[in-house]
Amino acid sequence: MAQHDTILTVQDLRKYFAVRGGLLHTLQAEVKAVDGVSFDVRRGEILGIVGESGCGKSTTARLLLRLIEPDAGEIYFEGRNILRVFVAGLKAYRRQVQMVFQDPYSSLNPRLNIEAAVAFNALVHGASRTEARAKAWNALDKVGLRAAQFGRRYPMN
Repeated sequence: MAQHDTILTVQDLRKYFAVRGGLLHTLQAEVKAVDGVSFDVRRGEILGIVGESGCGKSTTARLLLRLIEPDAGEIYFEGRNILRVFVAGLKAYRRQVQMVFQDPYSSLNPRLNIEAAVAFNALVHGASRTEARAKAWNALDKVGLRAAQFGRRYPMN
């Protein structure tokens, strides 16, 4: 595959958290939440990160969105180092990526049908209701859920 087909490149991503304690709140240890994670995602590919509880899946996702900053490593999205972009560039980047939480019961609003939940992100980023609905239907179809059949259903049904 050509180099331009790579949409996301992560190189040696690291995030350690300090564990402090004692009377003077001194550094007791470090937790290696993410330690040397590297991968590429090419256009059209889907990457799933799986592992036991506490292995760093959610921390990796938060690092990719820059909700927290890494201690080391590089993240390139469409060839651009997103660790070096500022507010406007970060906002544009976040419009194109999204974290999917592990627990669907805490991720999905039971008062919104599937279509509304999927369309919400587009609405937040300025799409009209018609555009957001079209994007939601397209996304549902891409993952194998017929929007006409599942779009009006609620996540708990």
